[in-house]
Amino acid sequence: MEETLFYHAIALAAHGDYGTVKKYRAAADSWKAAYDTLTKEGVPLPDPEREFARLEQSDIRLLLSPHDNYPDRLRHIPHPPFGIYVRGSLSASAANPLTLAIVGTRRATADGKKTTHDFARELTNAGFTIASGLAFGIDAAAHEGCLDANGITVAVLAGGLDRIYPHTHEALAQKILACGGALISEYPPGEEPFGYRFIERNRIIIGISRGALIVEAPESSGALATARYAVEQNRDLFVVPGNVNAANFKGSHALIRQGAELVTSPDDILEAYDIVTQEKIAAQAVARSPEEILILKALKEISAVADVDKLVTMTRLEPRIVNRTLSFLIIRGIVKESGDGYTI
Repeated sequence: MEETLFYHAIALAAHGDYGTVKKYRAAADSWKAAYDTLTKEGVPLPDPEREFARLEQSDIRLLLSPHDNYPDRLRHIPHPPFGIYVRGSLSASAANPLTLAIVGTRRATADGKKTTHDFARELTNAGFTIASGLAFGIDAAAHEGCLDANGITVAVLAGGLDRIYPHTHEALAQKILACGGALISEYPPGEEPFGYRFIERNRIIIGISRGALIVEAPESSGALATARYAVEQNRDLFVVPGNVNAANFKGSHALIRQGAELVTSPDDILEAYDIVTQEKIAAQAVARSPEEILILKALKEISAVADVDKLVTMTRLEPRIVNRTLSFLIIRGIVKESGDGYTI
């Protein structure tokens, strides 16, 4: 608690600037020691106890990197935040190994927002947590798609959590919190979301995620900086392609040329992570011919490994038909082959 108290005072004095905070801490072995040293050097610092009391009166918490609830993935990125300010609950999202960042242009097309919404909804249904930046366009569509699937989403802000930016997304932010998600920032309350801070916060969006999905990234889009962070942090990078003549996809297509994985549906991402949904299992399990019906019925009745001879006897099908049908069922992932025979 003491370390948190002194860190908060230093973060306020440094306006949350990572480089300044790092410099202030460089010659000290604790935040309290750093505070004492800076005070002796005449650096103007706020009163730690008074400022921390103000923080406690808000609904904002401060987690330093050694804290148990600090996202573990975030600890291991280049230049991890020394501390993050949090509104809401990080526990569910931090514990989920399937957190995906979805980002793109603020000036998204209607199709781009729909695509983003659909991806976020389907991935949430498959067990993902969605991370984004609460901005206009793709970010908002990602959060909304996740929420429409009753999922948990995390928004990383470029300013203090005491003021939502953009202001028109206050209702969206409140819905994120009400549904069990979180708002986080490395900037203390009162800090404005200056332009350069949106690039800085993108490393955190990626830092808490396993991978990133880019939708509609023009050549100058901040989403390209997010993609660079994904590469730097060794995260998976997925990109939705678009019209070759559309300005909103020039950056996206450049990423694909550079090696990002092209995806056209949520199934492509699920396949990359070897995730099979219940809906897909059900679709695969549907018999497509009378022969498949007979063989699946026989395997269910046997409830054990069965060889071809056993299946021929039970189904009264010719051996060649049994073998051919089993091959199709194996390809579709319905039947498994072992050295002793076949099972569902």
